[in-house]
Amino acid sequence: GINAEYGDVSGKSFELRPGKKGSTILGGGKYNPTSSSQRFNIGLSGKWTIVSSRLQVPLAERKKVLIFTDHSKASIKKFRWNARQIINSKGHPYTADMSVSKSGFKFEDRNNAMRPRNCGVSKLNPSGMADHLMMENGRIVMSSNMDSSWTFEYGDL
Repeated sequence: GINAEYGDVSGKSFELRPGKKGSTILGGGKYNPTSSSQRFNIGLSGKWTIVSSRLQVPLAERKKVLIFTDHSKASIKKFRWNARQIINSKGHPYTADMSVSKSGFKFEDRNNAMRPRNCGVSKLNPSGMADHLMMENGRIVMSSNMDSSWTFEYGDL
């Protein structure tokens, strides 16, 4: 789905930021639901990548720097969800200020919780027809239309 990942504690969202030598990196900024620089394709389970909706390229490592690129020598980075936290391949979560923690994942740390907001919910492998969840005449249906917007609301852990 297309998301703005949002930290309830900080009010920040993932956001595209300028990097060195004209590259684009992942940073954080005050949540803005209309900003295309805060929209990314992600997954909700298993290992997944962060892909910028604006740039249409994944977050990858190139020359020891995380940037959005499709360069053939870059290594696409994989992430996973655990206890509402986004965790990198080394087990370090993103913090409320949208930076990677130097300490490991802690299940009970609610300060690092992220919530998908204003997002589309889509099939992992789209077929081109009925790939997106949407509301139609008061019912939840699968559709080729991406007009519906969803926000995840959590209960208690």
